Amino acid sequence: MAQVRSTKKAKREKMSFRQVSSMIASYASSKIGAQIQAVAFVVIYLFLAQTFVLKMPVQHAVSVAIGVAATVLGLAFFLEGLFLGIMPLGEQCGLRLPPKVGVLGVAIFAVIIGVTATLAEPAIGFLKIQGSAVEAWDAPLLYLLLNRSSNYLVFAIAVGVGLAVLLGVFRFLYGWPFKPAVFLMMPILVAVGLLFEQNPSLRPVANLAWDTGGVTTGPVTVPLVIALGVGVSKIAGSNSKGGASGLGVVTLASGLPVAGVFLLAFMLNDKVPDPCSAREFFSAQERVRAEYVAGGEEALIQLAGAAVNEGHLSAAEFRASFPGTALPSAVVETVTEETHSLLMSNEQALSSIKSALGTVLPLALVLILTILIVVRERIRETDITVLGLIFTVLGMFLFSIGMEQGISALGNQAGSALPRAYMATTQETIVVRGVDESSVFTVPSPQGAKEYIWLKRDANADFEAAPFDRAMLDTTSQTYRFVPVEQAVFAQWGLIVGYIVVLAFVYILGFGATLAEPSLAALGTTVEDMTTGIYKKTTLISMVAIGVGFGMTAGFARILFNLPLAWILAGAYLLALILTAFSSEEFAAIAWDSAGVTTGPVTVPLVIATGLGIGRESGATGGAFGIVATASVFPILAVLISGILNRIKAKKSIRIDL
Repeated sequence: MAQVRSTKKAKREKMSFRQVSSMIASYASSKIGAQIQAVAFVVIYLFLAQTFVLKMPVQHAVSVAIGVAATVLGLAFFLEGLFLGIMPLGEQCGLRLPPKVGVLGVAIFAVIIGVTATLAEPAIGFLKIQGSAVEAWDAPLLYLLLNRSSNYLVFAIAVGVGLAVLLGVFRFLYGWPFKPAVFLMMPILVAVGLLFEQNPSLRPVANLAWDTGGVTTGPVTVPLVIALGVGVSKIAGSNSKGGASGLGVVTLASGLPVAGVFLLAFMLNDKVPDPCSAREFFSAQERVRAEYVAGGEEALIQLAGAAVNEGHLSAAEFRASFPGTALPSAVVETVTEETHSLLMSNEQALSSIKSALGTVLPLALVLILTILIVVRERIRETDITVLGLIFTVLGMFLFSIGMEQGISALGNQAGSALPRAYMATTQETIVVRGVDESSVFTVPSPQGAKEYIWLKRDANADFEAAPFDRAMLDTTSQTYRFVPVEQAVFAQWGLIVGYIVVLAFVYILGFGATLAEPSLAALGTTVEDMTTGIYKKTTLISMVAIGVGFGMTAGFARILFNLPLAWILAGAYLLALILTAFSSEEFAAIAWDSAGVTTGPVTVPLVIATGLGIGRESGATGGAFGIVATASVFPILAVLISGILNRIKAKKSIRIDL
């Protein structure tokens, strides 16, 4: 009887709805809490600094808060979906594929995985959103790549990552050392960047290209590459002594996309006009190339109409460029209050869902079809995998809409507010109707009589006297336009103090955001284990945070003072290569990979949006990219220097003990 009882299936324990709900809530809170921890400092810091230091309230605060919440929730779903669905598929391919198809098959698969994984990176889609921040005439080639040809840009980045994955797999397979790859790749990229710096059309694109290196090393690409590499290293046996740890893959995946964008920009440069004024851009002389940038004649007319509406092009210049063409209906003569909806339309929701499916499904299908057709195995734990894929798509959907309405809006607002620290800023134009000579009154002053007009800043405000400028009066329509000017927040302390405040603000932002990166903590643990405790986890985290802080400061200083990015990166990478020569193979790979782990899916969009915001206010919109690039190279320097000093200190302590 005892034997019979032992063979019976154990009775399953039934759990109450309350117990199940409690377990799910605890699990969800831990996952969402990790993302809140990564985002909280940056969001709160930007909100407090903009509101209380720069004295500019956050616009559409409720919408921004909802967007930030959607970003956090979306990122939690996305990463959990990767863990449950995408990563197990990648590991199964990495372990089972190499014996089936050999080196050539793995190489082809590596390229395909690199391309499709890049398309699924959350931060890649953010680059397309920023296309609206660039004026077509300021940087035509950059505008083209971020708008009409954004798919070409993403494809160039993806091909670069695919080739990087290919090289990474061969490094796993044959144990290639890390240093030669860096000594070959970086000088070439820096040299090309210096050449691009000499061309006003290519210069802004070079800044963008350097930033894509940080965008690509996200939560999708790196784990998949390492999973594939682990499988390859298992069949390579002893030959894989140099690459089994996975170190150095991030560096390759962040370098070759830069080369891909360089090549694409070089191929398209002759088809677009050089940077110029709006009048020259829309003139008949540049018509063919301007239409190529805009995407046709009708698109160019709409773009010109928007330029008139924003004050970049006069109505007379529009009529001279497009004789017989009426201004587009979107162009209005009055300034209306912006409306901001908290809800997205059905078309926007459908577009976001299609975008989420289009980024996640190609990668999932490649992995699934490879396992079913090439490896000829069934998918392990199919139900969990399907749940993971649903989570990934849902997470990408929430992340994209939250990024656009929350993180991007907050970053742009913070960037636009930063110039208030050191320069006077113009406010929204106030339109006063029914104005004639009788509306103007004169007030005597030591400098002579001055003319003023009574106006209200909004419907709820009291009347106030404002300086009257006759050039802003249209006598035909009796309409007067008043542009309020507000003094710099730190005007009483001078321009230099204002600059210092901005750069200090940026340093704290970079330092604090880096400390919250969960992937940096994981890398710190790996380093401490590899060095048997000689190089502490806390040391790596602090050095990387300091490096990111200084890197972001350098990036914003470049925008403020219109410094060439290529020369900043050339000096930094030259020093990094010299320090690499004096570092061990493994530690050098750690230092270079640390640049990739600092560029998370939230911090990168925030940094880019903030940089574009301050660039737009400072008149450097076309060249506002490049902050991610400087924020990536300075951590390499910090970690390499600290590693060399730490090794010297360890040697001295050994000598003392002896």
